[in-house]
Amino acid sequence: MTPSQVPIAWLIDNQKISGYLLNIEHPHGASKAKYLMRFGFRPESPDALASALVEHALKNLPGLEVVPPGGSPKIVFEGVVAAPDGRDMPLRTVWKRRAPFEMRFVTAVPLTR
Repeated sequence: MTPSQVPIAWLIDNQKISGYLLNIEHPHGASKAKYLMRFGFRPESPDALASALVEHALKNLPGLEVVPPGGSPKIVFEGVVAAPDGRDMPLRTVWKRRAPFEMRFVTAVPLTR
């Protein structure tokens, strides 16, 4: 098995999806929720977004490792997500490697460049 074929566990906290990314009432997540909902993602279907986020990372492997000053390394993936409404949605996702074959979701932001 080559390194690219090694299974990776992609971990996403449900609260990140339901309580933040798809919550138009959240003080920091509202703009992200509005963006995601314009493409057909819905609060009542958080698994659809979680699956799309993992698919996004897999399609854009290996990603770019970024080490912020004084912070821990993150892996950034940029590309499009197949949205529920059929359009390609530009997105940047950020993940943190927790173990050699385990990635934890940090956040997603609209990709505007």
